[in-house]
Amino acid sequence: MPPHNTHQKGAAWVAGAAAASLGYLVYTGVEVRAYGIVLLFGSLSLWMTLRWMRQPDNWRRVLLLAVVLALTFYSTFTSVLYIAFLSLLVVVLRPRLFPRWVLVGGVTAMIALPAIIQFIGNAAQRLDVMPQPPKDFLTEMVQVYTDFGGTSIHLVLMLGAVAAVVYGLLRRRVSGRWVLVLFIWLSVPAVIYGVAPNREYLNVRYVWWVSLGIVMLFATAAAFLPRRGQWAAVAVILATVFIPVDWLQFRAVPTEAVPMRMVLSWFARNVRPGDILIKDPYCVCGTPMSWDYFLPQFFPQGELPWATEPADHSRVWYLATTGWQQDEALKAEIMKDRKESIFVGPWNFLLRLYEGPPLWEGIAFNDTVALNGFEIAENRTTFRENETLSVKLWWSALQPPPMDYSISLTLLDEDGNIVVQSDGPANAPGTPEQMTAWQPGAYYEDYRTLQLPKQLAGRHYNLTVTVYDWQTGERLVPAANEDFEVDTANRYLLLKTIEVVSY
Repeated sequence: MPPHNTHQKGAAWVAGAAAASLGYLVYTGVEVRAYGIVLLFGSLSLWMTLRWMRQPDNWRRVLLLAVVLALTFYSTFTSVLYIAFLSLLVVVLRPRLFPRWVLVGGVTAMIALPAIIQFIGNAAQRLDVMPQPPKDFLTEMVQVYTDFGGTSIHLVLMLGAVAAVVYGLLRRRVSGRWVLVLFIWLSVPAVIYGVAPNREYLNVRYVWWVSLGIVMLFATAAAFLPRRGQWAAVAVILATVFIPVDWLQFRAVPTEAVPMRMVLSWFARNVRPGDILIKDPYCVCGTPMSWDYFLPQFFPQGELPWATEPADHSRVWYLATTGWQQDEALKAEIMKDRKESIFVGPWNFLLRLYEGPPLWEGIAFNDTVALNGFEIAENRTTFRENETLSVKLWWSALQPPPMDYSISLTLLDEDGNIVVQSDGPANAPGTPEQMTAWQPGAYYEDYRTLQLPKQLAGRHYNLTVTVYDWQTGERLVPAANEDFEVDTANRYLLLKTIEVVSY
């Protein structure tokens, strides 16, 4: 167990001062995240484990310890290493109690079973992070322990505490088994460096429980000091709280960066097959670690439709930092014949859709105007009675129209009878109502809605479109094509067949 002397109360004050001064512990205590709760449960688990070793047959202590261990695991999956360390602590300090410790582990596993199932399912994915080669061993170890304290002064104090513990061990004033436990506890970053040399694994957030070992290191070093020496240690340690600390060093990279969770979750709901995503070369669009962390959560296949130029794609997503340098030539190419559409994100991570017609060439009507595609809201093919059918059409002028033609979007039943229709000029912001104002080479949008009447259920209906002279009713002839069926007798294009159902 801990040091063999009677100054444990003073050592507890030193431990409290260390906990109050270590930069990482201070930060987690005020950060609006779960790490502070994890450290609370971690400290409680250590204390209850030591109490359990005094009365291992006390079922109340067994259950309470199991509950706290389970809560620690529920708080973060990284606590599995801490629980393994507590098992090692029992083996080193009280090896005969290990069979009873297995019982504690069994009760803990039953309580934490839902989280264990999730952990098993996600472990491989969470471990498969982007490689971040660490620096040389000494540099990384100095950085890790400095990160726990917040400043290099804390590192110096830690080294002083290590020297004091070694001195106490040589003078046989501290238990050799307890020193072994401390050595293993504090050597975890070194072990990780050797086993899995990835800078991300050495982040203090993932080896959070080593900070508890640092606190115990200070307590052990102070346990065999005289009372005045202990109070002097408290004063020195508390004086370090006045040293400025860069709190940003403790923040997770994804929380420092752009709101990738929000943007990618929205993008996953709105992206369609055939879309492409272009990132501006000057975009400050998150770190590789951030992309590696968030991308599998919303795109399990781990890939996005990246492209470097828009080519002839109709829907192009453009990720850029607005108010910042941009590739103006690339942006102009994206915007050519495409209109700004929906977007998400703040100025420094703005993802916007630029939408062009689905068909660049289009289907000609009398070589005057052309239909360049259509889109049904949410790409639906099944509707309910009395529901609204929203359709977006794209048009272009092949030559200056000689008159203001009307457009008819019509829903026909299987016998060719009109169910509902929407007639009139094109209707969309930026689209002239007078077709004679249309210019060749430009694309025009047209939004229409059809209110489905009742008693349509159980049948299929054809959505058609045509262009006609509103004065005479004469329809323009749609050209034969490979995209839509043409009814040459009635001069309309069959866009899509939908089904109306009733629930």
